[in-house]
Amino acid sequence: MNHQKAKKKNNSIFSNLKNFLPYLFLFLLPTQLGKHFFFSFSYLNGVRVDYLAPTLYLIDLVFFLIFLFNFSLFFSFLRQKKLMFLFLFLGLNLLFSLSKPIAFYSILKFFQFIFIFYFFYQTKVDYRFFLISFLPITIVEVFLVLYQLKFGKSYDGVFYFLGERHLNLSTPGIAKTSFFGQELLRPYGTFSHPNSLAGFYLLFYVFLLTDKNFDRYFWLKNILLFLSSLLILFSFSKVAIILFLIINLAFYFPKIRFCWLCFLAKIITFFSIFFIFLSAKGDIFSLEKRKELILQSLNIIKNYPLFGVGLGNYLLGQKNFSSSFSLFFNQPVHNIFLLLMAELGLPFFILILFFLIMFFKKNSKKLPFTTYYLLLTTILTGFFDHYWLTLKQNFLLLAVVFAVSLKRS
Repeated sequence: MNHQKAKKKNNSIFSNLKNFLPYLFLFLLPTQLGKHFFFSFSYLNGVRVDYLAPTLYLIDLVFFLIFLFNFSLFFSFLRQKKLMFLFLFLGLNLLFSLSKPIAFYSILKFFQFIFIFYFFYQTKVDYRFFLISFLPITIVEVFLVLYQLKFGKSYDGVFYFLGERHLNLSTPGIAKTSFFGQELLRPYGTFSHPNSLAGFYLLFYVFLLTDKNFDRYFWLKNILLFLSSLLILFSFSKVAIILFLIINLAFYFPKIRFCWLCFLAKIITFFSIFFIFLSAKGDIFSLEKRKELILQSLNIIKNYPLFGVGLGNYLLGQKNFSSSFSLFFNQPVHNIFLLLMAELGLPFFILILFFLIMFFKKNSKKLPFTTYYLLLTTILTGFFDHYWLTLKQNFLLLAVVFAVSLKRS
């Protein structure tokens, strides 16, 4: 009898932990505490580069536990015959990559992405707990952003364990802006860059705004929408702020049927905020830097048209090109499509694009409009930055929000 009680208690603990892990994963999504491992291939011209360093993040440990607790689910996924093409493609990509270790690590990250997508697609999500998981960490992000903005430096201390990096206005290569004549540190929160922070919370904002499953939790949803709006605006990311305005207008415009005065008030408010934050002046060489990176990416695609340089190997393909800007040669091209072309090669990129177009064409009537909002947000931001493919937080958020939104179809 006692043995049965103990077994029942252990099963209960196991079940509770299994149910808790996905929400712990969601809580940790905006964080980036991790240990970088720098090898010989992690250096460019004598400078070590985070993008080329295999990294073990705290969230990876949580993912590993999710993997163990749901091993049968992942094993059934891997047994699908449709994956044979994927394995073949990844094998060829590894074979022709400039650096096999970097490509292998990138393939592992890719499998983590598809496992997370498959897990959240197959697992029942409690939307209230989904919001509760994001609320405390988003409050922390707002606090850090406001602190970094006001004092021009990181808070440090306990927030190191959430991934806040040590930085201040004098840190080389730090993102700054001039706002009404005052030089300010563009806040990073726990992210690698303000643009990454903005993109993350813009996609999260769009997900909450458009998915009706969150409507029943009115206060939780609207508090998170407000906090996410603050993070987008105070990032001073022009692309994110412009899209934030466009998406809000597109979403709310059809809902204004009777109260045109209310609509006019919202328009004035949105455009006032828009012009205030876009009046800030950032890096005056930003366009020249992006142009330089685009031209270099086109040369890489030209030099490696069939198989690309290999997943994660973009910077190795770029290292032989000189840069007019110091401390900028170790940046991937700020366009996810050019980045994919360079790393996968043109045939595989075109094939993936074809399958995606066919998928959305075939399922156009079944897909929720939330998915289209998310897709549009990802594509438009992806034209101007690389964080959806290169930075952990943004990369995994894509897997989560698209999986949860597609469940409805």
